Amino acid sequence: MIAYRMGVGACVVALGVAIVPVRGQEPPAPQPAETAAPAPPAKKQDPFFGDRFAMYLEVRGGPASIDAFQNPVVSGADSSTLSEVSFDGSMAGLFTIGWTLPRDRGRYLFTYNGLTDGDYEVEATGYQRSYRQLGGGSQQTPLDQMPWWQLTVQNGQLHTTETPPVWDSGTDDADFDGFPDRDEIRFPATVVDVTATVPESLNNRVQTFDLYYRREFGGLRYRGAWTAGARYLDYDGAVPCPAWVIGSKQIIGFGFTEGVSTKMLLMQESAKGWGPMGGGEVQFNFFRQRLSLYLVGQAALLISELNTDSGPFTYYAYQSLAGSLFVLPGTGHLQQSVSKTAWNTMIEVGARVKVLEGFHVILDWNTTGYLDTVLLPDVLSVPATASQVPQGTVSTYVSRDIVRSTINLGLSFQF
Repeated sequence: MIAYRMGVGACVVALGVAIVPVRGQEPPAPQPAETAAPAPPAKKQDPFFGDRFAMYLEVRGGPASIDAFQNPVVSGADSSTLSEVSFDGSMAGLFTIGWTLPRDRGRYLFTYNGLTDGDYEVEATGYQRSYRQLGGGSQQTPLDQMPWWQLTVQNGQLHTTETPPVWDSGTDDADFDGFPDRDEIRFPATVVDVTATVPESLNNRVQTFDLYYRREFGGLRYRGAWTAGARYLDYDGAVPCPAWVIGSKQIIGFGFTEGVSTKMLLMQESAKGWGPMGGGEVQFNFFRQRLSLYLVGQAALLISELNTDSGPFTYYAYQSLAGSLFVLPGTGHLQQSVSKTAWNTMIEVGARVKVLEGFHVILDWNTTGYLDTVLLPDVLSVPATASQVPQGTVSTYVSRDIVRSTINLGLSFQF
């Protein structure tokens, strides 16, 4: 009985164990999600022109010298004039304003450059293939043109003389060939000597307007820069042109514009042009950039319109009537316009001294060529006889350069 009870108990225990549900493995506790790293703040973009006042100013000026104009004028086959117009007391100036971009991205600049003449001087000689015959023999045509007239203008005073070339077949014919050789011609006496007051200035003025971008590059000791932009040129002025205003030499020595009874041609000049410009610069810096020596080269190619106008002037034609020769004064006028491409070139050497941060003193030597800017007559044709008067006066023309050299002193300031 006891054994029975023990067996029943064992079965009950086993059955209880069997019917207890098996507990599965509990899932792991959820891990807290990792916090994402905060995004970096958006980078602030600088305005293109920066966020501070960055104006650049520069002004320079000084005396200038302008190369003389060589202005030969041919009047027919037997008469010509060699003249030179020079200037004294000229002045030049430059003004630049611009804006400096941040992070060394360069500058946008506008530069005005001006040149004005001062007093002027004229030296002219009138030549003709003729002479005055003395002694016996007949007048001949020499091989060379002889100087007849001398004209000068200085300090507002005109002075003209006529000293005719002469040849005496009896005393001057050294080689006995009966022909007036150049070394046999004499100039014994001045027969005309006149003076007059003329304006002291011709009011020649050259202006350029440049709009361009400038960018520097390089290190602290050696640096460079390049520029690119556009230029507009404006020139106005006048150039005197002594000349023979005759179509033939029927009266030898007559018909030169001596400035008193027959006025010189005064050519009123103007030129306007525009086109691209560019340049380069090298810098050599010393004493932590307190002193900079630099060399600049620049060129502009312009499409130019050149104009010249003489205004009315007097010329002389001849008329033969009943065996007598009469002089017929007439009124001529020369006018011409030409469109062409023209170069402007510039070389500058100078020094910049830093006085304060952003403030510099500048000293430079500059030479600039405004090439093909002045339009002048070089071969003049006027009526020789009364029948040719309806044809009027005509000329061919040649362009001349304005070349100036300047020593400038100035200041620059970067705000």
